[in-house]
This record gives sequence, C-alpha cells and structure tokens, in this order.
Amino acid sequence: MHSEYRILMLAVGIATAGVAGCGLGTRTTIESPAAVQFPASDDSLDFWDALEIQPVTTNDDALHGLLLLAESEPQPATWEERVAAARLLGWIQPDQDPPAPFESAQMGFVAVCLAHVLDVQGGLSMRLWGRVPRYCTRELVHMGLIPGITEHEALSGAEFIALLGAVEQRQHIDRAWAARQNEPPAAASSGEGSAPATDTPANESPSAAPDDETPAEEGEAAS
Repeated sequence: MHSEYRILMLAVGIATAGVAGCGLGTRTTIESPAAVQFPASDDSLDFWDALEIQPVTTNDDALHGLLLLAESEPQPATWEERVAAARLLGWIQPDQDPPAPFESAQMGFVAVCLAHVLDVQGGLSMRLWGRVPRYCTRELVHMGLIPGITEHEALSGAEFIALLGAVEQRQHIDRAWAARQNEPPAAASSGEGSAPATDTPANESPSAAPDDETPAEEGEAAS
C-alpha cells in the first residue's frame, strides 16, 4: 500500500514538473507589435509611442529599438533585415538561430546587444565565456542600468524604453569623460623655477599691497 502511494505521488510530481517546465518555456506573443506597425526610421516617434503601451517588448521591437539607438544606417525595415544588421554588429552570432520575432524578448538577448553597444568588457566570467546572456545581464545589473532580474525575464514596452534612455545617458557620460581625458594639458610657464601665477590684476604690481590694507604685524601690534 505504501509503495503504491509513493509511486502515485512520484507520478504526480513528474507530471507537475512537466507542466511547470512547459509554462516556463512559454513566451508571450504579439501578432502586430510596434515594430511592424511603424518599421521605418521616419516613424520612430510613432514607434516609441506604440511601444510604450505594449505589455511586453517583442524581439522585433527590441532589435528595432536597439538599432535606432545604435544609429544603424541604413535603418532596416523588416525583421530579416534587422537580423542581418544584428549579425554584422556581432549581436547575433553567425551560427546562432535568431529568436522568434513576435515573442517577448528575453532580458538576456537585450543585454547581449547592449553589451556590444556599450563595449562592456565584464569580469573574468565574461572574458572566459564571452558575451552570453547570463553574464551580460549581470553586468547591466552591476552597472545600475537594470534591477536585479534574470536573463529569462521579459520587459514591458515602457521598461524597455526606460532602459534605452538609461543606456543613452550612460553613453553621454562616457563620451564626456573620454573628451575630458583627451584634453591637452594646461600650458606651463616657459621659465624654469618661476613662481606660480597669482590672482593679482594685470595692472598692479604683484608686490604692491592695497593702500587700505594693514600688514598682519601692524594689525597685531595695534590690537
């Protein structure tokens, strides 16, 4: 009796695990995402407006938005063209099958693309295994661009737009720091051993004190 009960519970557990596994592998699909409605670069404002209210960002939306961020020219107008552009940029490897265009984009796929856009080098794990979804997602979390989510999670349209906004801001900061580091050093005085410049106006002698200023010694004596 006990053995039969254990076998029954084992069978139920296997069946439950199978159902759960199918559920984890299921992705939300949208038949007419924003990228299909507004595929041209001239329609970018309409694309962002439509994407903002979508419950999820599809792979087609993600690639379209990422290529707009990367200012890819000419801007692809179809899913096949976007995949080809992504392969040229290294976002999708030559032997890698692209994701389904109308399925919700996984964070890991988006993170890999952004790691290329930002030229993220990562730590030891990324240097050993390359820009794979797990480590690229962790790097974006470490950089403060996304919260602590996994590479399998999806983003809503509004969340994806917010992420690209944060990435664009990060790019501006990186460019500003790079420009600062490339600035030529301030011109030094040609005379060796010369005293550093003072704030004395050009029409005054550096050694002359203002008439109404009392030297420290006299002031102390007067007190």
